[in-house]
Amino acid sequence: MMKKTTLSAAFAALFAIAGYTHADSTVIGAVETDARIYNANQSQSGLLNKQDASFGSVNDSFVVGAVKTDVDIYRANQRQSGLLNRQELNAGSVRDSAVIGKVDTKVRVINASQRQSGLLNSQKANLGSVENSAVIGAVETNVYARNVNQHQSGLLNRQKMSAGSVD
Repeated sequence: MMKKTTLSAAFAALFAIAGYTHADSTVIGAVETDARIYNANQSQSGLLNKQDASFGSVNDSFVVGAVKTDVDIYRANQRQSGLLNRQELNAGSVRDSAVIGKVDTKVRVINASQRQSGLLNSQKANLGSVENSAVIGAVETNVYARNVNQHQSGLLNRQKMSAGSVD
């Protein structure tokens, strides 16, 4: 029975590697993040801008092993104005990744805000979430969020917020 289990796990790992050879990072072993952010600000205006804030997150990666994130954010702010802009805030999340192992996220956010004005803009906030990822193993999320705000004005804008979810 042990031989079949080992062989099945090896095939699962091989298929996962084949599907995620484009990953920015490859880790064989555990990933453990511990991030404490007191005050982070991003501000932009103009055309075709992109704001990404990733705190203790695993993005576009292939991991063979457990992923554990522990993130505390006191204040994070993103502000944009203009046309075709994008804002993204990732805190302790796993996004666009393949993980063979357990995913355990712990995120505490006191104040986070995203503000945009203009046309065809998008905002996304992922707090302790697993998004667009393949996980072979358990997923456990723990999120405490006190004041998290998204504000938009203009035309044809899009907002998405995920906290402790698997999307």
